Amino acid sequence: MIVGEGGAVTTVCVTFTEPELTGLSLLERAGAALTVRSGGGGTAICGIDGLGCPPTDCFCRCKTAPCQYWSYFHREADGAWSYSARGADSWSIVAGAVDAWVWGDGTVSPPDLSVAEICAPAATTTPTPSVTLSPALATSPLETPSLPEPAVTPAPLAAKSTATAFTGYGLFGLLLLALLAIIFVQRARRR
Repeated sequence: MIVGEGGAVTTVCVTFTEPELTGLSLLERAGAALTVRSGGGGTAICGIDGLGCPPTDCFCRCKTAPCQYWSYFHREADGAWSYSARGADSWSIVAGAVDAWVWGDGTVSPPDLSVAEICAPAATTTPTPSVTLSPALATSPLETPSLPEPAVTPAPLAAKSTATAFTGYGLFGLLLLALLAIIFVQRARRR
């Protein structure tokens, strides 16, 4: 979980087959664009997805109050959040664990989201059927092309009447064009 400026929350469910990952590997696999500083016994996360500081001055936003940096949290078995005492490259993550990164002064805990909420399947939407109308070419002026019936999709009243009006005029226009083409072809044959 990543909690950015203004409390904007991004959650990513990362699955893995290894027995464990480091917190840094988990963050990388979540697809976050990271700015890191390595050395001095560990790796510091300076920026996530463009928010933060450059690696040359990883805590650039802590020179005046309020201090702002990426604080690292772990969700405990009882659901409480704990501030990480270790860096992301030295913290082990096992399947089912929840980690969070929060932009701020380190005193605000992440929102109360469980693994089930974070990894819930995305809601699916039913695709709206579409109809492509292709009128058959008439072989004589007495034949009328047969067109498939358009699919009916529930819609708000205003949108439905607009769609119906468009379909009606569109079919009328296609039929009129087909009839005019037939008339012109027959006149051309007579001359």
